[in-house]
Amino acid sequence: MATPTKKQIAAGQRRSLKAMRAKLLEMAAAWDEVDQYHLNILEEAADKLLDVHSELLEAAEEE
Repeated sequence: MATPTKKQIAAGQRRSLKAMRAKLLEMAAAWDEVDQYHLNILEEAADKLLDVHSELLEAAEEE
């Protein structure tokens, strides 16, 4: 099997990050009206994953 290219690695990781972000937002929703602190922490983590996703996308487009 051939070694994946940087573009292929980035694409797979972007898909994983998107799925992880969706899970974090789902977890955050469970805290809605229960505990604002945990809701915010999980939403911040989801936003950070979105930042990483964007950086991977930019890096892949530069190739």
